[in-house]
Amino acid sequence: MEGISTSTILAIHTAPPEIIITILENLVASSQSLPFGQKYRYLIRFTHVSSRFRNIAITTPTLWTRIEITDLPATFELAKVCLQRSGAQKLDINISISSRIKIKLPGILALVNYAGIRTERLSLSLGLTMGDGWSEPQKALQALVLPYVDDLELALRAVGFQQELPTTSLPAQLPQLRYLVLRDVVPAVQPTLLSNLKKLVLTSSTESSWRLGRLQEVFKECQQLEILELIAKPANSKRAVTHTVSTEPTRQSLPNLMRLTLKGQSSKFCFQLLQDLDAPQLEEVEFGFVVDRSEEPVEWTSTHNPFNSVRLLTVSVLPCPSHVRLQAFLPGAFPNVEELALFMHGWPLLDTFSPVPKGESDGSRSTPCWNELRGLSVADTDRGSGGCWGRCMTRLQAVKTFLEARSSRSLPRLKWAQVRSCGSVAFHADFDSTVEAIKGMLEEDEGLGFSLLEKEKTRAVNGTFGGD
Repeated sequence: MEGISTSTILAIHTAPPEIIITILENLVASSQSLPFGQKYRYLIRFTHVSSRFRNIAITTPTLWTRIEITDLPATFELAKVCLQRSGAQKLDINISISSRIKIKLPGILALVNYAGIRTERLSLSLGLTMGDGWSEPQKALQALVLPYVDDLELALRAVGFQQELPTTSLPAQLPQLRYLVLRDVVPAVQPTLLSNLKKLVLTSSTESSWRLGRLQEVFKECQQLEILELIAKPANSKRAVTHTVSTEPTRQSLPNLMRLTLKGQSSKFCFQLLQDLDAPQLEEVEFGFVVDRSEEPVEWTSTHNPFNSVRLLTVSVLPCPSHVRLQAFLPGAFPNVEELALFMHGWPLLDTFSPVPKGESDGSRSTPCWNELRGLSVADTDRGSGGCWGRCMTRLQAVKTFLEARSSRSLPRLKWAQVRSCGSVAFHADFDSTVEAIKGMLEEDEGLGFSLLEKEKTRAVNGTFGGD
């Protein structure tokens, strides 16, 4: 290091405690990628270096605020140590157990209750076997007093059997609750708890039914809600989670909702929820539904009230969009979209979203089409394996056709387009001419970008394939 005397270099063993603490805080932060229950591995090793380092570490409360408990008895003992060393600091408590729940849970929840006045975040994941039942754990959960928890995550995993998603009442003493994540659980209608929620995430990993009417009763109490996510992840990812939808429409008002995510749902579920929703502040919508080929083709008709405030729209369809007709619905329901992202098998929708060229008539296309659109992202599920370059080229040509149709209608140019493709598409005979044509129809000179898929790695390249 030119210009710096070696006499100014500080040896770690003589560093002031403040510097050691900063190093340890970075060490703890970098440990978040470690497996659950092992986040303190590096910190504990550090305490074995010297008595000085150990004393600094164990007397710094901010280093011990995350508590993790698994089925391993050692994690429960470490949790008690962290509880002591963290002093008066606010706590982040994470619990994941799946065996001997009836024996373990009372002691674990007693620890949580003891630390309740200092707990800001609580995550509880239970793997229930057939003989465990949910009634006793639910009673214990409801008895918790957590006056400062603003972030709660609750997951119930059925181990070795299938069960209906249980309706669960949350602890009554949660006055600060703002963020709620429920996995394989349906929340009970508790107006006092739900009224202040800012974010609600409901996920399902089974093929059990979500009753839309029941969910709407919950949503009715969430008038402060800004983010809503409904995510289904069944074991068979090509099959939608079965939902019960009502035959009579029920208008649902969420006046503060800004972001809506629907994934893994059936087409009918997604359509009815959007059809019934009134969200004047909605800005971002992402939905990815699973098409059940055994059902009759689904025609999405226009919504009662367009979502005029939506600026970002993301659509993904599995396994293909031909069974669901969206072309009339999406531009009408989201007329002011500025960024459009089409993933999975959603990208062929570009053709039906293209405005009809002047002088032509095509009843399958909608016109006009997104006058405010400024950005487009297109991707499929290709992983760069052999044979996908043809599909990648088709995808690139679909972008070109979409832009040509917009140009023929004198619609504003897009600023940018992002296309995810395999690297081999660059060897296609029409690649260069297609790329140049797309670039010529974009507002920005470097507006065309690619993400190249090379096995499991994704590499972003601006404007051209290859290179760094």
